[in-house]
Amino acid sequence: MKHILTFLLVAIFQFGNAQINYDKAAIEITLNNYIDAFYKGDTVKLKAAVKPRLYKFGYKQNENSGNYDFYAHMNYQDAMDFVTKMKAEGRTRDENKIRKVEVLDIGNHIASAKVTAVWGIDYMLLSKDNGKWMIEQVIWEGPHQETNQPKPTTYYLVRHAEKDRSNPENKNPDLTEAGFQRAKKWNAILNHVDFDLVYTTNYNRTIQTAQFVAERTNITPTIYDAHNLVKDEFLQLTQGKTVFITGHSNTIPQIVNQLIGENKYPEILDSENGCLFIVTIVGNKVTDQLLVVN
Repeated sequence: MKHILTFLLVAIFQFGNAQINYDKAAIEITLNNYIDAFYKGDTVKLKAAVKPRLYKFGYKQNENSGNYDFYAHMNYQDAMDFVTKMKAEGRTRDENKIRKVEVLDIGNHIASAKVTAVWGIDYMLLSKDNGKWMIEQVIWEGPHQETNQPKPTTYYLVRHAEKDRSNPENKNPDLTEAGFQRAKKWNAILNHVDFDLVYTTNYNRTIQTAQFVAERTNITPTIYDAHNLVKDEFLQLTQGKTVFITGHSNTIPQIVNQLIGENKYPEILDSENGCLFIVTIVGNKVTDQLLVVN
């Protein structure tokens, strides 16, 4: 009896695996039909890939800001019209230039998948009717990012938090209690960021402002000269990394201006400790933003 049960369990397991493999292969065929439809302007393959209740929408990266903006939605008829127009205008694409299909998860009746194509990345939901897997919903982002694109370099820069002003003769004061709370707040706000490097000037107030970020990421801060940071050695060392920098009301805007290559930001007001500058460099493209958090 024990041997019979073992045989039945093995048979069920093998049947389950066979069904999963069959479904995976069927989904991959559907995904490739979908790509072919948009590469070749093939309405027959589009009909074979998507359901009449198709809903597709996406986000396209703005060339100037680098942000992703809602681009357009497409229903079944829109998709049919689009591929028909492509075919009529001769705007077909090399079917093998960029093509990758990935089945992410398979249920009894639904599945999820990812397609990488010349326009970008599509995440899609499929369902199975009468044994046939077809696409129901698609969300995409574009344009396609080449895998050899340089890794972004991102700098997060803040002025030191509130310092103790009780003794005007003290040139190296600590943070006040409010300052320590702000330093903790910066760490909480940036908790999702995995920093590679932390830079701070050699003053108690800047070191203490970076303290909680440095402790969370287990990074020993690098001490830098506030007026002599942005040099070739620094840019090479930080390339492709994510960097947290603390400084002063006059030097942080100066560093940001040097990184972006323009005199955009003035000195920070002495009463302002909540400015967060973010500079991102990808290849020759530089973007910057200023957030004020109080």
